[in-house]
Amino acid sequence: MDSGSDTQTPATPDEIRSRIRSEHAQISALLARVEALSERVGDDDAKSIVALREELQALGEILLEHLHYEEYQLPSLAEEGKADAMREGMHREHEAQRELFDRIIRDLDETAVGKKLVIGVRELARAIRDDMEHEERELLSKP
Repeated sequence: MDSGSDTQTPATPDEIRSRIRSEHAQISALLARVEALSERVGDDDAKSIVALREELQALGEILLEHLHYEEYQLPSLAEEGKADAMREGMHREHEAQRELFDRIIRDLDETAVGKKLVIGVRELARAIRDDMEHEERELLSKP
């Protein structure tokens, strides 16, 4: 029996790019849903609050797994001698995204409504989209 050789076989650059592009599309769709829900959350609207929390949790699970994969795989696509700098920069960007995500969840737990929550969701969406666009332009479009 093959004892996990699939997990030990390094991904090719094309496989890495393909997976990241696919995950970016999935994350973009989730971001759009979260943004739409955050706009609809109103005072004492428990149904919208629950739906937003569920969408944020789904986004969080996918996002954290995606960030981990990127941090592990993307430096292998860097130009020679630049992998460590890329890894460090990516870790800083991703840590900021994780902190922003955690803040939004806290805001949802504490207030559940209001401009603060909507602004936080917009900030998160913008940060994630900017990061994805940068990766697509700088890392995934190169052979």
